[in-house]
Order: sequence, then structure tokens, then C-alpha cells
Amino acid sequence: MATRMRGSISVLIIIAVGLILSAIAIPILHSSNRASRERMASMAIKTLSLAESDFRANDRDRNHVNDFWTGDVSGLYYVKPVDGGTEVRLIEVDVAGADARPIHPLPLGSGPRKGYRFQALDQDDSVEGEKGVYRVDTDRSGHKVHNIAMFGFVAFPADGGEGRLVFVLNENNTVFAFPGIQFRATWPAGAELLKLSHCRDDED
Repeated sequence: MATRMRGSISVLIIIAVGLILSAIAIPILHSSNRASRERMASMAIKTLSLAESDFRANDRDRNHVNDFWTGDVSGLYYVKPVDGGTEVRLIEVDVAGADARPIHPLPLGSGPRKGYRFQALDQDDSVEGEKGVYRVDTDRSGHKVHNIAMFGFVAFPADGGEGRLVFVLNENNTVFAFPGIQFRATWPAGAELLKLSHCRDDED
């Protein structure tokens, strides 16, 4: 009887230890996964800057103007040259599919990329008036989807469980992060920008 009782107590102790370890390990694992998603979002938004440099330098849409694409995120994949041809495909298709505000409907199955959404910003708050607006008709096509000198993007979590950082980037090719899950539609002005964390290249 005593042996059976000791065996039962041992089993209960093992179960209790297992529960305690699970209670410790699960939050750590969740936090690690969230940090991984945040790093991937920071890296993905950086690729948008590289795509923009290519788009402008090589006039990828062949509108005969060296300008940035500012219409949306997905256009850096799906836009076709004005004189015909295939999509420019300057970013990964899953980043294009995570566009929160695409100009044209995205294919079925599109959604957040590893928990994050991406969006083109509306304007630069550090530049006064109309000069700070990102979407401009640079080629007299009637479409305000370009800018000669500026662009801005944001990456934000689909919900609080996916990430706790929002990332912004503009033509200066520097990623900044701020806590939260709410995206912003504009590039922050001076004093506000100084409050944000600079994501160094070796952390991306």
C-alpha cells in the first residue's frame, strides 16, 4: 500500500513539474516566435526600398520618367510596363499579397505575411503642404501613383498576438520601429521621428 502511494505521489510530482515547465516554456516560445516575425517584417520592408531603387533607376514601368512607385505595395510586383510585357516582380509575391490597401484586388489566398501587413504611406509630415504628398502624377498619365523623389511604407501586425512593433521606412533607406499594432498613414515629422527606434542593419 505504501509503495503504491509513493508511486502515485511520484506521478503527481512529475505531472506538476511538467505543468510548471509548460507554463514557463510556452510564453517564452510565443515571445520568441513574435520576435522572429518582427525581424522578418523589418527585413521585408527593407526589400521595398531596394525594389524602389530598381524601379526608378531602370524605369521599370517604362513611362519614360525615373520615378518611384508610390501607388501601393503590391504594384512593386504586379505593375506592368505601359508599353506591354510581364509584371515588374521586384518584391516577393507574398509581400505583395500582404498589401493592406492595394489599388487592384489581390489574388485569392492573399493575406498577412508571417503575421504582418504592408502599406504605402500617404505623405511625409516633415514636408509642408502638397510637396509632402507621395502619390503624384509624374508622367501626365492621369494616375497619381508615382513620385520623383520620395516614398514611404509601413509594416504593422495583423493583430497584437503576431507582433508588437510597427516599422516605417522611406527613401532614406532606414527602418524605424515604434511599439504598438496600429499603423500610421504618414511619415513622422522631426521630433516624433527622433522618438522611434532605429533598426540597425545588423539587427534586420
